[in-house]
Amino acid sequence: MNNKKNRIRWGLGIAVLAAWFLPKPLLAVEPTGCPPAGSMPTYQAAERTTRAYDQDDFTVGTASEYKTVQVAGAKCVQSYLPKEGTDPLSDLEIQRNYREQLGKVGAQIVFQDDRDTTAKLMKDGRETWIKVFSQETEIDVTVVDKTTLVDTLAAPSGADYRLLGHMPGYAVGEPTKRSFDKADFTVQNGEDTQTVSAEGALYTISYNFDGNGSPQSDIAIQQNYRDALKKLGAQLLYTDGRETTARLESGGSTVWLKVDSQETEIDVTALEEKPFVSSIQPPTADSMKAALAKDGRVVLYVNFDFNKATLKPDAKPVLDQVVALLKNDPALKLEVDGYTDNIGGHDYNVKLSQDRAAAVVAALTAAGVEASRLSSNGFGPAKPIGDEATAEGRAKNRRVELVKR
Repeated sequence: MNNKKNRIRWGLGIAVLAAWFLPKPLLAVEPTGCPPAGSMPTYQAAERTTRAYDQDDFTVGTASEYKTVQVAGAKCVQSYLPKEGTDPLSDLEIQRNYREQLGKVGAQIVFQDDRDTTAKLMKDGRETWIKVFSQETEIDVTVVDKTTLVDTLAAPSGADYRLLGHMPGYAVGEPTKRSFDKADFTVQNGEDTQTVSAEGALYTISYNFDGNGSPQSDIAIQQNYRDALKKLGAQLLYTDGRETTARLESGGSTVWLKVDSQETEIDVTALEEKPFVSSIQPPTADSMKAALAKDGRVVLYVNFDFNKATLKPDAKPVLDQVVALLKNDPALKLEVDGYTDNIGGHDYNVKLSQDRAAAVVAALTAAGVEASRLSSNGFGPAKPIGDEATAEGRAKNRRVELVKR
């Protein structure tokens, strides 16, 4: 009889020890958490943020060989703190509990170390990424349901700038308008960035989150505006997590646009460059002849459509003088060299300058000049003659040069 009691006591002791050392089970996923991840029973929910569309980085691999995967979609972040009067758990116990719970719901553990767990769940055609970071006194759970962004930017109305609308859930402020001013824009230049100052009619407006629901993430805000800008035919000159710079042609002028965001506030800056009015009159055939005799070259300013090699109608009076120059001197042969400013990619600008120089040659031959007397070349932003930091300087650099052969 005593042996039987001893066996019972021994069995109970083993059960107690097992219960003590085994990881404490996770509670069911609470409505305020981030499904499918649950919470530890001795921890209480703290700060929680949700975004309809956002992105985050997830680690994949092993502790010695890993990579980072960026996932975008519906995002939830929930933090947990120890309940009052309870001791924090070890990171080992926290992480093992979460790994066990994630495994039970069918998630694949794709990375783990002492304080981190990353899992991927494929279910019902949905791809969900989960990561759990712990430091004993705090647990941070991040869940992203991978989705594609659905643009929600409204069409321009009210106080919006005429080309760009606003995000739903944001209240429009009072716009600031200046008939002539300047603004600085960040532009990507190879691996580096540069600040470009533009002058013209300035329009700025701010939008603030109206407090209903959750604000949009910066990536959702920026992507909405970028998609709208692309539809307008704009060239994106700089992008990062909170800023977009673009340039396009509208209403006969070059328009610079900048969108800054910080979730609860969006600032839009639009600058419409005023047409460059040169104090120097277009050269006549006689003045071009004199310049070629003296310097072997002459600078011309002819206008093209934005980002294209299509000559504008106001280029005709200038080209008519070149035709007169060539017809007055049948032995004269010219090379037409095209140049651009340094905004945008170098290779793109070189190709654009080549196409524009060729367009000038085509216009001259169409006017009766023998093709054998003309050639063309393009040098992009090389050999600037104006300050690239100013709108006036960039206008000088966007030129065509006639070079005597």
